[in-house]
Amino acid sequence: MGEKTNKPKKGLGRGLGDLLAQHDTDLPFLSAYGEATGEHEKGVPASAGQDNSDELFDVCHRFLISTSGSENLKLHKKKISVGDWLVVSKSKTNGIELHVVGINLPLVPSDLVTPGMVDGALSEDRSEATVCIIQWGIESRRLLSRLCEHFTLLSN
Repeated sequence: MGEKTNKPKKGLGRGLGDLLAQHDTDLPFLSAYGEATGEHEKGVPASAGQDNSDELFDVCHRFLISTSGSENLKLHKKKISVGDWLVVSKSKTNGIELHVVGINLPLVPSDLVTPGMVDGALSEDRSEATVCIIQWGIESRRLLSRLCEHFTLLSN
C-alpha cells in the first residue's frame, strides 16, 4: 500500500508558449493578409466598413425625434440641431459628425471610440465632445440615447 510507483505524473496541459508555437506553424497563411490597420479601404462596399452618410443622417434624425421630441429639433439640409447642446452634420469625408456641448457630459473617452465611431474627442472638463459615426449600431444608438436622457434630466 505504501509502495511508490514509477508512473510519470500527468502534466496539467500545454503552456502558452506551446499554443503560440502551434498557431504560428498551423496558420502561416494569415501573414499574407498583412496587419490590420482599422482604416476603411477605398473601393470596399460601404457595408464592409461604413454606412451611407445620407442614410445615417436620416436614421439619426428619426432617432432624435423619437427620443427627444420634435419641438427642440431643427432640421436643415445637412445639419440637425437639438436645443443648444447637440449638432449633427453630414461629414465631408464619411458618416455623420456629432458635436455636443454641455456641463458634465455623461461620457468617458472610451465611449467615443466604440465600433462604428471614429475621431472621437472629449474635452478634459467633459464639457464638449465630438465624434464621427460611420456605422449605425448599438453603440451609436446608446450614445445618442444617453445624451438625450442627460439633457432631458437637466431641463426638468
